[in-house]
Amino acid sequence: MDREPRPADCWAPGSFSLPATATGPLSGVTLAVKDMFAIEGHVSSFGLARWRETHAPWKYTAPVLAGLLAAGASVPGLAKLDQLAWSIVGNVGEGVAPLNSAYPDRFTCGSSSGPAAAVAAGLADVGLGTDTGGSVRAPAAACGLYGLRATHGLISAEGVLPLAPSFDTVGVMARDLACLAPVLGVIADVPAAGRATRVVLPADVLAWASTAASDSVRAVAAALAESLACVLAEEELGEFFSGDVADLFSRIQARQAWTMHGPWLAANMDTLAPDVAGRVRRGQRLSATPEEEQDADQRAWRAYTDALGEHLPADTVVVLPVMPDLPPLRTASAGELAEFRTGAFRFTTPASLSGRPEVVIPVRHTPSGKLVGVGILGSAGADAELLRVAGAICPPDGVLAV
Repeated sequence: MDREPRPADCWAPGSFSLPATATGPLSGVTLAVKDMFAIEGHVSSFGLARWRETHAPWKYTAPVLAGLLAAGASVPGLAKLDQLAWSIVGNVGEGVAPLNSAYPDRFTCGSSSGPAAAVAAGLADVGLGTDTGGSVRAPAAACGLYGLRATHGLISAEGVLPLAPSFDTVGVMARDLACLAPVLGVIADVPAAGRATRVVLPADVLAWASTAASDSVRAVAAALAESLACVLAEEELGEFFSGDVADLFSRIQARQAWTMHGPWLAANMDTLAPDVAGRVRRGQRLSATPEEEQDADQRAWRAYTDALGEHLPADTVVVLPVMPDLPPLRTASAGELAEFRTGAFRFTTPASLSGRPEVVIPVRHTPSGKLVGVGILGSAGADAELLRVAGAICPPDGVLAV
C-alpha cells in the first residue's frame, strides 16, 4: 500500500527550480509547471520514467514558459502528471499520487495533478498545466482552486508534449481568482470580446450531478444573471452533454494520440498503467477502422460545434458542473474510477470539442459543507470576459459560499 501522501509528492522525479529571467508584472509569482513543457537541457517525464529513458533533452524552452519567466515569475518545481497526460483521476503518475489538500482522502484529479496539488498546498501561486478533456478543470474543481481552460489555440502549445492537438490547450490554476488575469495577459494576446449579456442554466444536465453540485450551479447562475443585469434562461441542453457526445470526443482524441505517439506506445505498452494502456489500445483499433467511419466522426464533430454555436451565441455564458460530485476516493475501485471518468466527461466534453474557454470557480456549498467546482463556459476568445464575470461574483482572494 502507498504511504500517506505529503505536500511534496506534487513534484516530479528530478524536479528543479528555475529563476525569473527578468522583472515584470509577475515578479514574485511562483509557478508549478506540469512536467511536459520544454525546458532547455531537460527531458520531460510525460508522467512516466520510460519516456525520460527514451527521449533526448529539449533544445529550447517552451515560449509560454519563457514568457512567464521573462515577466518575473519563478518556478519552485516541476510537477507530476498522469501518464501521457491521459487521465482525469490523478492516480497514474510516478510514485505516490499527489496530495489533495482540500480532500486528503481523495485524488486530485488529473492529468494536471501535480500543479493542482502544489497550488492547493501553498507551494506555488499558480499551476501551469494542460487541458485536453478536462485536465485543468477537473483538478481545479477537485482541489478547491480557480482554473482556466483557455480557448483552443489562444496560448502557444509550442514545446508542449502533445496528446490530441485538436483539443490540447494550456491552462492555469490558482487559489485566488485575481492571479489568473495577469498570467493570461502575459501568455496570450487576448482578443477583445463582447460583454456577456445572457446566462444559461442547462437544467436537465443537473440531474447527473449531486445535490451539492447542482445547488451550487444554480446559485452561481443566479448570481451571474444579477451581476450582468440579465435574465437567467433555463434550457434543455442534454443533447450536448450526452454519453454519445463524450464518446465521440474520446474516439477522436484516441486516434490523435495514436497518430502522435503510436510507434513509441506500441514499443512501450508494458510500462503503462492498465487503464491508460486500454485507452491506447482503443486508439490503435480506432485508427485502423475504415476511412468512412473516421470521416463520419469528423463530420459529427463539426456538426456538434456548429449546433452548440447556434444554441450558445457569443454573448452567452453557460453555468455547469465540472464533475458529478467530489473527486474519487484514493481507495476507489477500478469500476468506481471508470464511473467517475464517464460522469465527468459529460460535463467537460463541450468545451473540449468546441474549443471554447471555461473558467472553474470553487464554491462552498454551505448546507453540506462540500467544496465543489462550478464551470462557466463562454465563447471562443472570451477568456478575459469569463474572468471578468467570475470576478463580479467571487471574492478576489477566497471561495464563494452559497
